[in-house]
Amino acid sequence: MVILGYLRLIRFPILLLIALIQYSVRYFIMEPMLKINGFQLIMTDLEFGYLVLSTVLISAGGYAINDYFDARIDRINKAKSVVLENILPRRSAMLLHMILTAIGFALAAYLSYSMGVWRMTSLFLFAVFALWFYSTNLKHILIAGNITIAVLAGFTPLIVGLFEIPMQNAAHPESVEQLGFSVFNVQAYWIMGFAAMLASLTLCREITKDIIDQRGDRIYGSNTIPIAWGVRNSKLILLFLYFLILLGITYAYIYVLSQHEWYVEGVYFLIVVGLLIQPIIIYMAKTKRQFIHSVNLNNALTILLILGLFAIKLSIETHFNL
Repeated sequence: MVILGYLRLIRFPILLLIALIQYSVRYFIMEPMLKINGFQLIMTDLEFGYLVLSTVLISAGGYAINDYFDARIDRINKAKSVVLENILPRRSAMLLHMILTAIGFALAAYLSYSMGVWRMTSLFLFAVFALWFYSTNLKHILIAGNITIAVLAGFTPLIVGLFEIPMQNAAHPESVEQLGFSVFNVQAYWIMGFAAMLASLTLCREITKDIIDQRGDRIYGSNTIPIAWGVRNSKLILLFLYFLILLGITYAYIYVLSQHEWYVEGVYFLIVVGLLIQPIIIYMAKTKRQFIHSVNLNNALTILLILGLFAIKLSIETHFNL
């Protein structure tokens, strides 16, 4: 029971998703595109494992500290599923945050220094402070909390490229000299596009969760979008954001993907269907349960994005006979 409590506290399924996202960026985007140009990944599997582990540990620490400061609000919004003080003592969340964050940051700092990209330490330091201030202050400030979580979600795939691409440029300067640009920039554009989609979906999910949690947020003075502007306007914002995501996905499908194998088309079709169903759910939603359906569909769309990366990997390997 206690072990399950800790796993719920650190959002273990979401941590698995974070790891899956980073591994997908490495093996579904970077590796096949490097092979096209005759290059290989520089980071070893072990080094990359350390990078993923540091990201997961810092994220887990962030979830723990968020629950620590949200204990009172959570007793109103989701009394039946509260972990702290029902299963675990509240102080355990603070202790767990300190341990996981310290180990995660130390691992990230060591990796950054050993790989020669020590400046990346500042990015992990930013994430640590962002998670702390989100839990203590930013989440109660209009829009600020939503943007913070969306940006951090976007950093999850970006970190992979920020480690690998500078090392590729340093190891292969001839590619820049011969072509006049870095062939590795193409990977960066793909990763940034995926990060933008991930951040946008996260922003939508956070706004939806604010609608679900507005009762407790209102009691304890959180100035979220539904509280400040109302549920109706929150729905309009969500509809607009999902429309932008649909435009982005469609643009990538038409103008970026040169090969449209059946499995690429299949994943694109499922994503589009999900993005068309989502506005209907949001528009018709009135109860907490109905808004939870929207959150679940949002999570499914994230999985479909990852599946889309895998389909693109297969397409590249088929087209270039890798």
